[in-house]
Amino acid sequence: MKNKLLFILLLISCVAAGAALFRLSGSPASAVAGHESASASVQPLATQTSTHSNTPAFQDKGTPSPHTDNTATEAFTRQVFALQYSADIAFSAPGTTVEQTIRFDISGDMIQYRQIRDDHIYKLIRIPSPDITAVVNQQANPEIVAAMRQQVQEGVEFISSPEGEILEVYLSQPHPSLKSMETIAFMMQHIIPETVSGKAQWQRSEQDYNGEFTAFYSLQPDTAPMPATDSYALFKRRELEKSVYDQASGDQARGLDQARGLANQLKPVYSFSHQARWDQQHRMLQSLSVDESVEHLLNGQPLASSNNRLVLNLTSWTQGISRSELALIQQIQSQRQLALTAAEVFLSNGGKASQRAGAQGEETAEQQKSDQSAQGINTSAEEAYQEIKDLYDAMLSLGGLERVKAESQLSALLQNFARTYPGELDLLTDDLAKFGTHEPGFSLYLSALSTVASRASQDAMLTTLNARMHENQAAASIMASLALSPQGNTQTFERFSNMVGNSPLAASMPANVDLAKSAMVQRMGVEDSATASAYVSDQLQDLKSAADTSATLHHLTVLGNMGQYLSYEDLQTYTEQSNTDVRQRATHALRFVPGPDATDYLLQTLKEDANTATREVAANSLSYRALDNRTLDQLRQQIATESSQQIKDRLQGIVDKYAHNQTETAQ
Repeated sequence: MKNKLLFILLLISCVAAGAALFRLSGSPASAVAGHESASASVQPLATQTSTHSNTPAFQDKGTPSPHTDNTATEAFTRQVFALQYSADIAFSAPGTTVEQTIRFDISGDMIQYRQIRDDHIYKLIRIPSPDITAVVNQQANPEIVAAMRQQVQEGVEFISSPEGEILEVYLSQPHPSLKSMETIAFMMQHIIPETVSGKAQWQRSEQDYNGEFTAFYSLQPDTAPMPATDSYALFKRRELEKSVYDQASGDQARGLDQARGLANQLKPVYSFSHQARWDQQHRMLQSLSVDESVEHLLNGQPLASSNNRLVLNLTSWTQGISRSELALIQQIQSQRQLALTAAEVFLSNGGKASQRAGAQGEETAEQQKSDQSAQGINTSAEEAYQEIKDLYDAMLSLGGLERVKAESQLSALLQNFARTYPGELDLLTDDLAKFGTHEPGFSLYLSALSTVASRASQDAMLTTLNARMHENQAAASIMASLALSPQGNTQTFERFSNMVGNSPLAASMPANVDLAKSAMVQRMGVEDSATASAYVSDQLQDLKSAADTSATLHHLTVLGNMGQYLSYEDLQTYTEQSNTDVRQRATHALRFVPGPDATDYLLQTLKEDANTATREVAANSLSYRALDNRTLDQLRQQIATESSQQIKDRLQGIVDKYAHNQTETAQ
């Protein structure tokens, strides 16, 4: 489960401004207090008369150019910005407190080198001497600081249209998850017509690390005390049309748990503030203040949040650069390994296909996409699996951020392999049978198989379980992975039941066996209610004959996992027992039991039970249920009188979720 949550956070982090360390929600970070003044000090230096060079530093194909004489330096503009950039990322499992938080800050002078061509603009931004801090869960993290320092000092190259839209990004190597310079480049992006006069407004489609937007621009005469010539106040707002994970992983981000009848929806909520001063004569920013907040909701509950803040003030600029600066640009160009389109920057995993295409610098973006889409068809299973093994071997020698990134890439390759080659999964299971439970391959391979909704993936896990039946630790992990598989079917349930029925596991790990079965039954119940009902009947008999409280609690847990196949009467006796643990466990088991009786009992418990913890369980169980307007009105009344802040917050979340869903339906 840990690796699956890790995988989720890495996806969300790349979506949420490309700024996270792990693949796993919390509350949005606070807004920036006191942005710097929008009136920056603009100091244009003496502009030299530029003579065009026959060998410009920027080459269309991304190849390094030879050193040129000093006249080539005049083709560049050099801008220096005082920069302050910070990001906050938080994650928590739904319904829990924050488990993972990351905060980093960068400040210093950012230099932008710019060369204007007829049909595009080349830019290199870098921070030669940055001040950086990074904190993970309130602990300073020097490893992140070192990784980010390397990024910002190295900088990032990109190509934009004459209006300012970023078209391509060049990297010397795939950046790890904390893509600070790419994020800054996109936050600086303002797409402005080459001809404007006075007050102007326009809108257009844009895309960045969050997805596709409709952007609304407003350009107004500068009201600063001493505005520069052709200086404007620039405002920008954006409305999200399609999020990155809608485009890239919609099937994974949104699933359907048929047995519960719940739609698992991952939804972003964005808040943007973009204000700038713009020098239209020289086509450049004078100052910029950006605050972007993103909160990700899973079924209306907070899952992750990020907040990016950027303040830029232009302190100086000049036409022309020194010979040493030209040599630096040429050196950076010579080290290019990746050429990415704007849409690929924050989804790039640095795979072999992208690296090869970037190193050659000759293939178009369309050719790259074609190669990648055809890879699953034209590559044999053995070749595809060899790539997985090579990456795994390379991952073992990595540490820190690079290790996390490699694990994420390996997880994606394993899932793709399981989907593309369902008849060749013995290649995976042969190795999975050999991994020690302490080795990363054991949990990575299992996590990938449990994510893919297919009978073949379940059979692969069962084959592995059969091979490791006498290893309790391995067997427990495999059964947990089977329980997480998103698709249930009768064949898997029956094969698992027969396999463990007369095995040592039935005696040594009965709880694990029952919980795995209950998860399978929950998912297959819609298509095979007869098998599901039979297993529920068996568990009810076991509950009634339980020898002690521990056994009672276990069977209530198992039955609760399959709740919709129960009636309220099946559990009523246990909700009325004096033992607090039993009463709470039975209350929790009611969360999926259909019908008004279960809802009414939970409401009564919420209002009247003397035990606050039991009332909190009732509130949590109500959050799983489909509620009518009468019940929602009662929850609102309870919020007004509720003494426990934790319960009040939980109830408010339920009410807000329904209000949000009704608003969406009306739209």
